[in-house]
Amino acid sequence: MKSISKQNVALGIAAIAMMVGIAWVSLRGTNEPAGDAASAPLSKAADVLSPALFTDEKTRAAYQTAKDIPEVLEQLPCFCGCMKSFGHKNNMFCFKDQHGSGCEICQDIALDARKMHDAGMPIAQIQDNITAKYSKYQP
Repeated sequence: MKSISKQNVALGIAAIAMMVGIAWVSLRGTNEPAGDAASAPLSKAADVLSPALFTDEKTRAAYQTAKDIPEVLEQLPCFCGCMKSFGHKNNMFCFKDQHGSGCEICQDIALDARKMHDAGMPIAQIQDNITAKYSKYQP
């Protein structure tokens, strides 16, 4: 009986050691560099839902804008109230979930930003224009 008990204890210790080892490997992270700045927009754009998920043309265009210029949208606030009620950090967050598909303000901010960006406007001016136009909608 004692040998079975010792065997169970040994197996229990081995199982715990294996779980600790797996947890350590899973949670330790990597020592690899995060990558260069050129790869950053790709990873941000990867967080955006696919425009193909939506049938409405304006919604598709807004989600495509978030995929194309995430570095612009992440520098713009959203004035629909989602930053308070959903914890969004900027307009780009609206397109990481389906919130942007049902919110005209989010879509309009993204589409206006795209027009200004495509016209060569600097980000500070885009921010000023978006704030001037949309801040009146903030709850």
